[in-house]
Formats: sequence, structure tokens, C-alpha cells
Amino acid sequence: MKCPKCGLEIPEGHMYCDNCGEEINFVPDFEPEVENEINATLSGVAEELNKEERQKKEREERRKAFRRSISERKNIFLTVVVGILIFAGAIYVFNLFSPGSNNKYMNLAEEARKNGNMQEAIDYLIAGNQESPSNSDIIFRLSDYYLEEDKIDEAVDALKLITDSALFSDATVVNAYEGIISIYEQSGNYDKIIEMLGDSEDPFAVALKEKYIPHSPVMTPQGGTYDDNVTVSIYMTDGTTNKIYYTVNGNDPDAESILYENEIVLDIEGEYRIKTVAINEYGMASAIIDNLFVIERGKPKEPEIMEASGEYNQNTRIVAVCDPGFTIFYTTDGSDPTIESGIQYVSPITMPVGTSHYKFAAFDTEGNSSDIVERDYHLVFTRLVSKEQAVNMLVNTLVRLDILLDTSGKVRGQEGHNEYIYTSDIEIEGAGEYYMVVENHVLNDGTSLPTGLIYAVNTHDGTVNRLGYDSSGKYTLITISNR
Repeated sequence: MKCPKCGLEIPEGHMYCDNCGEEINFVPDFEPEVENEINATLSGVAEELNKEERQKKEREERRKAFRRSISERKNIFLTVVVGILIFAGAIYVFNLFSPGSNNKYMNLAEEARKNGNMQEAIDYLIAGNQESPSNSDIIFRLSDYYLEEDKIDEAVDALKLITDSALFSDATVVNAYEGIISIYEQSGNYDKIIEMLGDSEDPFAVALKEKYIPHSPVMTPQGGTYDDNVTVSIYMTDGTTNKIYYTVNGNDPDAESILYENEIVLDIEGEYRIKTVAINEYGMASAIIDNLFVIERGKPKEPEIMEASGEYNQNTRIVAVCDPGFTIFYTTDGSDPTIESGIQYVSPITMPVGTSHYKFAAFDTEGNSSDIVERDYHLVFTRLVSKEQAVNMLVNTLVRLDILLDTSGKVRGQEGHNEYIYTSDIEIEGAGEYYMVVENHVLNDGTSLPTGLIYAVNTHDGTVNRLGYDSSGKYTLITISNR
């Protein structure tokens, strides 16, 4: 670029001419497109600024209009409220001082009460009720005043003006019923509550009955005549936790009677009159349940003998069982058992070997006997000893006992010898099966004479005994000893 004054070339970036000092003004080259874009941008910015300003002014105008509207409505609202208050006040004043006003009677009654003139107060409320029988407030107030005077019946009768009428709402009737119940409860007249609600078909009374009067408890079994012990249970079936009381002497139960906690066991003959009642948290009692139980045992039930009659071939114990409270006696000689003559059963009996006959009976504490149960047993063990072995066992036993000198049958101080001869099989009652062996003495000349001794050898184990007879002629075993 050249200096416009002296024409000297000006180096790029210099603001003055180095030769003449002339100030150099740089003017950019003109570009129409750029100019147009700049103008458009500036116009848009201006338009946007103008739009915001317009919107701001519009919002301000709307606020002013809203405030004017609120102000106008507020004036109208205040005017209406003031009017309502004035109207309500006028009604209140009218009701308060009108000659026929219910409030007048209640105010006059309250004023008389404060002055100590309770009867005058009650008279005002009675007059108010006569003039306006559907006003429940007067009736409730009247009942309260009667209570203050301790006039229970009059207080209840006042509330019955509501319960016995169709003029009042359901809620008012329920409140009146509960008021009566509260009066009776506080005065302890629970029977009156039951009387009032018990037989009433009024739906409100029925509903309150469910709330205040407990259901009766259930007693099982039912009363009646029984020939055995009876266990009596008493319980509630409605899921409540009401306390149950009972008596067994015929008196009506109450909260001072026996509290039911465990089953009642009737195990002695006689009559038992059990009466029971449920008492709830309000102290109110249910209807009384009354049952008569008669225990007549008669004769005891016969004992049960576990081992049946029959043949047995091994050691066996005889087991007898009877009902609790009874005692078993038995015999083995064929006689009927009694407490005096029988054998008391205390533990299982070892069945005797051979044939045996038992009679069993159960006895109660008064000596009454059950039917007799009989059993016949035949216990025979397997034969393990032969006849020949039995004779040899006998001889060896006699030698060991020094009855014989040797197994040939020699007898000390006697000529000849003894011989032992099997004769038959016998059964000894209560002892089992035996071989019968007789003893003969044989002289040197061969003469054989019976000695009169008879022996018995057990067929099962070879046990040796002398054989004898009892007074009835039955075989009996005699222990061998030296003669």
C-alpha cells in the first residue's frame, strides 16, 4: 500500500508513513454478501428484542386485569359472608328468645340447674320434650339430669322415649340404647340389660346383644344317666375369651363360683347338677346352662384276659386287664372268686404246666363283682426224655441220694435188689406230664414184691419226684429224701 501523500510504499502493518508521517487509514474491501448477512442478523436481533418487550407488556396487562377481577370478587364474597352471618345471627337470636324455642327450654333448664333448682330444670326439659318430641338433645339432657339426681329408672325411661319411637335416626337410637346399657352397667343391674336385650326383636337391640351379652358356654356330654365315669368339658364356641364359671351343688353360678380351667371328672356314684355361665369383660353373664348327671355304675365291667383257653407248649404268662378303679381276683380250684377267698391279681401269672382252670372277676371299691371270666389251659412241653432214660435218671438219682448202693439196685442191709418198672404216662395238675415208675424188691430166689413206692419222672426235663395222692385222690408230687 502506498502513502496517499508522498507515494512511498507503506510496509504492511504500519499506521503512519515513514517518509512524511501521514496517517494511514485502512478500508477493507467491500463485499456485498457479507454486508447483507450482517444487516439480516442485526434486523433479527432487533425483532427479537421488540417481541420480548411486547410479551412483557402483555403479561403485565393480564396481571392487572386478574387483580381487578379478584378485587371485584372479593367484594362480592365479603358481602355474601356478611349477609350469611347476619342471617344466622338473626336465626340464633330468634331461636334463643322465641317463646316456643327448644334452645329456650334447654337454656332455662341449664340456668335453673346452675342455681341449684334441679327439679325446675327437669320440668323445663319435660316441657321442651312435650313441645318438640323429636328433639333428641332435650331427651339426652333430661336423662343426664335424672342421673345427677340418682333417679336411675327415670333416666332410663327418658332414653326409652327414643328407643321406643320411630322419630329418630338409627344412630340416635343406638346411642340411646348404649346410654341405657351404660346406666345399668354402672349401677350393677346386669340382669336389666339381659332383660332389655335378651328377648327383643328390635334390630338395634339384636346388634347390641351380640356386643354386650355373651353367648352361653357349651357343656359336653349332655346330662343323663351313665354307668361309668363321666368327663365333662365346658367351652365357648364363638371364639371369645369370656371366663366360664360353674357349680356342682345346684346353685346358680356367678363370678364368685368355681372358675372352669380343667375338665370335670365324675367318678363316684350319685347325682351331679352342673350349672355353668360365661361372663364377659363388661361383667355381664350369659344365660345359664344346666345339666343333671347321674352315675349308676351297677356291676363293674368284666376283666379282659389276654390268653385264650387252649393248648400251649412253651412258658406263658397270663395277663388280665380291667378298667381303672377296679381290682381283679381269681381262683384255680374251680370256686367263684371273691374279695375274701380269691387271689388278688397284681402281675402276670406264670401258666402252670399241665391242665389248669382259672376264674377271674373285677371288683369295685364297694365289693360289687363283674361277670366271671373262665379260662382252661393245657401247657405241655415237648417230650425230651424217653421212658428208658426216665428209669435210668430215677436210678441214678436214688444212688446219688444214697438210697441205692449202686445202679444194679442193691439196698444196704437187704438181700436181693430193687428194680424199677415204667407203668404209664400221667399228667399232674399244675406240674405237667410224667412217667410213672413203680419200685419192686427182687429176692435172691427171684421172688418180686412191690415196695409200695411210686416215682414220677418229668417227660420234658427228667425231674424225679415221689408220687403221692392228696385228700381228693389226685396225684401229687413229693420231694425225694433219704429213708
